[in-house]
Amino acid sequence: MKAKWQQLNAREQKSIIALSAVVLVFILYSLVWQPLNENLAKTQSKLKRQQELLTWVSDNTARYQQANKNKQSSRGGSLSSIVNRTAKRNGIGITRMQPQGNDIQIWIDEVSFSQLLQWLEQLSNNEGLHVKSIDLNNAKQPGVVGVRRLQLGRG
Repeated sequence: MKAKWQQLNAREQKSIIALSAVVLVFILYSLVWQPLNENLAKTQSKLKRQQELLTWVSDNTARYQQANKNKQSSRGGSLSSIVNRTAKRNGIGITRMQPQGNDIQIWIDEVSFSQLLQWLEQLSNNEGLHVKSIDLNNAKQPGVVGVRRLQLGRG
């Protein structure tokens, strides 16, 4: 190969060197610079989207928390008043109610099981009360249960 190089005149050698330099620059651009540049553009685009998402989440978190505070303050009243009001609205007769710390315990002699479930769902969704424990027993009629003890609390 060295002998072949020596046979070329100076002008041809300079042309080959120049062409080799151009090919080397093209290879470096194609294999190194262009992929790095594309990756940088993708990363910057992803970063921008994530920053926009963070801004959106921050804004909506503040709105959600404010709405939640307003909703909780509109759920005014003691546990017993909420339970009495909603039970009466749902046609459920409460036998006994007893405060238990921040919770309330309830006893019901007989109630339709589906009616009980609807009432508990309403307490959870509309009033922010959740069932902490429940103890049911069968009544003489099908589809009717007795609530030996139902413990409700906030949050």
